[in-house]
Amino acid sequence: MVNDNSGLIAIKPIYEARATCVTCGHIDTLAGELLFQGIHVLAKSTCRKCHGSFFHTLPVGHDLLFPASFDEMGNQLIADRQARRWLIDPLLTSLFEGNTIDVAIEKEVNETTDDAIILNCLDSCFGHAFCKLWNIAVLKERFPGIDLIILVPKSLRWLVPGGVSQVWSFDTPLPSLAYGIANLDETVKQAIRDYKRVWLSKAYTHLAIEKANLEKLLRTQRFDLSQFSILTPLVTFILREDRFWQRSRFEFFLYKVFVKLGFPKTIFIWRQNHLVNKVARQIHKKLEVVTFAAAGIGKGGRLTSLIADHRKVGLSPADEADWCHRYARSHLIIGVHGSNMLIPTALAAGFIEILPRYKVRHIAEDIAFNHSARYSHFLGRCVDQFASTRLVSTHAISLLKDFPYVYNNAEQGT
Repeated sequence: MVNDNSGLIAIKPIYEARATCVTCGHIDTLAGELLFQGIHVLAKSTCRKCHGSFFHTLPVGHDLLFPASFDEMGNQLIADRQARRWLIDPLLTSLFEGNTIDVAIEKEVNETTDDAIILNCLDSCFGHAFCKLWNIAVLKERFPGIDLIILVPKSLRWLVPGGVSQVWSFDTPLPSLAYGIANLDETVKQAIRDYKRVWLSKAYTHLAIEKANLEKLLRTQRFDLSQFSILTPLVTFILREDRFWQRSRFEFFLYKVFVKLGFPKTIFIWRQNHLVNKVARQIHKKLEVVTFAAAGIGKGGRLTSLIADHRKVGLSPADEADWCHRYARSHLIIGVHGSNMLIPTALAAGFIEILPRYKVRHIAEDIAFNHSARYSHFLGRCVDQFASTRLVSTHAISLLKDFPYVYNNAEQGT
């Protein structure tokens, strides 16, 4: 049963919604001509009062949190300022400056019914697209008799579970999805012609983790905490060559200067590897038996021989699966916020995230931890962006040595 609280937006046989005219401010319930742009789905409506036409985004994905509306020339914009640079400006550029791409769309079609739900998981950010995919579990459970059409970047196709009516894979690098897909609108409209009723999922980007079956998405069982003290401790560092651990305000300032001037970031790769190597040595010195690994995009710089280097320059589905199995065997994940920590933290026993201060308001967005409260407090830790290697290794050593005590006390009543 589809109702107003279903998390769905009816788009066929007709789409209409309350909208505010950007020209005269008149609020009315208006029908809209839909435009499937890429990340965004828009409606073009005509005001009944001033007869002016304007666009407004449908509340899907991040547009649910940061709605925007504007006139036919891209002017008289109404939008949240904090979303302008990363969300709205690329949309306007694609619509009014022709910054679009044609993308090869690979369709996998299974049995179809009269009704369909479209889940748009297109995004230029891996974490955003991954979180939109979490909606699959909820939609399949709540609407088992309705076709589910998934729009997903090809690089994330491996995350779509079986039992989905249609999967559309878009073969283009993630960054290019920030702009428009020229061949998407007609492709979608042609595909839904044979359906009687079609809804658009709101594609929640902050869905509660317990509602998403991440083990099924990732095709990997997460770390079994009952094996924590039995298995040899494994610490895995997540490294990226555009997210760095800085040890001081000066290093952070220097990094911003390098970014602004377009200088190579080699020195920061070297510096981060140095800090990671130092943490590994400090942990190794205190613990009798411990192993280390590294994963992430980019193989710049050298890591100590203590760390098994599983970083990649490019990724295949097989590489992704291999990483998932390594995360699920990891007692501890260590990485900087924004280093693609979602999948590692969904599978590993614990984590330490190095959190930049300007990302404090986003503290939960890069973590997919799903333990009970007591375990979550002990196994999930965030430290300041200027944290010393000694502080990080102190947390790591405590987590690895002391969790068996916490576990045994918590489980003694079961």
